[in-house]
Amino acid sequence: MPTSVQEAQAWLTQWNWHPSVFLILLLLIGAYVYSIGPLRRRYQLADAVSRGRMVAFFLGLAALALCVITPLQAIAHILFTGHMIQHMVLALVAAPLLVVGLPGWLVAFCLRPRPLRFVFRWLTMPLIAALLFNANLWLWHAPSIMNSMMMSDAADFLSLTLYLLTGMLFWWPLFGAQVDGIFSLNAAGKLIYILLSDMPMVLLGAGLTFTPPLYPMYEGTARLIGWSPSTDQQLGGLIMWVPGGIYLIVMASVILIQWFRQIEKQQQAENMAFMLEEEEAARNAS
Repeated sequence: MPTSVQEAQAWLTQWNWHPSVFLILLLLIGAYVYSIGPLRRRYQLADAVSRGRMVAFFLGLAALALCVITPLQAIAHILFTGHMIQHMVLALVAAPLLVVGLPGWLVAFCLRPRPLRFVFRWLTMPLIAALLFNANLWLWHAPSIMNSMMMSDAADFLSLTLYLLTGMLFWWPLFGAQVDGIFSLNAAGKLIYILLSDMPMVLLGAGLTFTPPLYPMYEGTARLIGWSPSTDQQLGGLIMWVPGGIYLIVMASVILIQWFRQIEKQQQAENMAFMLEEEEAARNAS
């Protein structure tokens, strides 16, 4: 943690070049490339992965890199606002992109062991996934836990990991590949799921916005760069409350539009089938 104005200002432009960060990212890239290439061909699992899925996965990794390599990682230890941006990007941007990027055949291949499939099925059930996501969100904003995270690199790493993993679990019922034995939602269920799951995050953001400063560690570091602790917490709460809430509403709108399109296609198919039956009946009558 910075202890002087000069140190705090230096942190604002500090990149994270720790080898472990790059090792993790390279392992994720290597595992994905191997899985969609040599592994897929060796076991004849499926045809080539679509470009859209690959783009989504690598954009998800780019969002992850933004959170852990750029100065955002250091800023998150100086300003509560930075912390909020970092964790919202992890949970609401990186996580869904990574979920979209995973093809169903790869997920099914990884879940061949029955115990693993059972655990994954349980964790991705909508109620469980939403509870884990929101519980993780509220847990890390408890003042005592937040202060411990600020003082420990291990706790910070754990928080980032859990934000990403619970975020992926949260988005799985919405955008995850359909796999046999894994619970899936229809369009109406997805709409209800995202709107109801949004409420705990909105409430937490609103509470942080209107509550006096809760985090002593951020009070000290914010002052080092000329920020008021109350302004810092209010802005962080607003980021969770307003942009975070709007983001999920936009996602709900996308799901609603997809639902309408499915209904329209189904109606067109039914109309076409009816017309064909009418033509067949007319030919038989003649």
